[in-house]
Amino acid sequence: MAELNATEGGDVVNVPFWKANLTGDFEVLSDSSSLSPGKIEGAKQTGVILHRGRAWEARDLASIAAGSDPMAAIGAKVALYVNHQKQKDLIKILEGTFGALTGGDTVAFSSLRFDTSGATALGPRQVAKARSLLGDQGDKLSAVAMHSAVYYDLVERKAIDYVTAAEARQTALGTAEDAFGGSIAAAYGEVNVPTYMGMRVIVSDDLAPTSTNYPIYFFTPGSIGSGEQLAMQTETDRDILSKSDAMSIDLHYCYHPMGARWKGASVNPDRDTLATVGNWEQVYETKNIGIVRGTVTSNF
Repeated sequence: MAELNATEGGDVVNVPFWKANLTGDFEVLSDSSSLSPGKIEGAKQTGVILHRGRAWEARDLASIAAGSDPMAAIGAKVALYVNHQKQKDLIKILEGTFGALTGGDTVAFSSLRFDTSGATALGPRQVAKARSLLGDQGDKLSAVAMHSAVYYDLVERKAIDYVTAAEARQTALGTAEDAFGGSIAAAYGEVNVPTYMGMRVIVSDDLAPTSTNYPIYFFTPGSIGSGEQLAMQTETDRDILSKSDAMSIDLHYCYHPMGARWKGASVNPDRDTLATVGNWEQVYETKNIGIVRGTVTSNF
């Protein structure tokens, strides 16, 4: 999202928007009275920039003993590592906007969470409830994120549908195309995308439970915004005295639930601070936010 690319620097990024009062019905025109204008006010949502980094080091003796290059192995895994770490940050931001799984707290998106006082297994009722909280925008929910224990509970109940590569690539003529084309066609075998009640399923064990309560998050397209202040930088160094190689990375980015405002006093907050409910507030109308959280249980 271009508005979240804080290339000019700083520790927060402000995204302005207009709050137009579109309530009320038509007024009857009259030649003796004027229309009563609704107010259009400027407002802003605020995202927080996260400055993150990590370094690794390996000595020559370790690579000789292992028979391979540890730095090359680290380099091959950096992208996956970075994506996982950014996902953890995002989940903590969601915890800050939605609060405790069992409720009892005042949070930014309190009107978009349900089942905090008596969770049951995920089923059609929970999906209908999530959609109902967005009213006539509920059908826009297109993805659901859950812990693997919740996912395999659905698998056991045969509630998961899988979209294959062929089904995903159906053309107007009724023929199918491979999900991957060119030189990597079928390199990863048949591609199966799990769906639940028409929504793409995202499975992550970073969605940690509280006792037997598990969070599930429903998303509409574009409900999470992201931006970069500075793309990931990689540096390497050689210490000839210790016979070791080092590599470091740093990145500066923003993940933001659209419709929220960061109001915390901390600069470059850690994950505990991101998850603090008092640091977030709602600025969009509820139906325009596009994220719903439920609390469920699992038989696993």
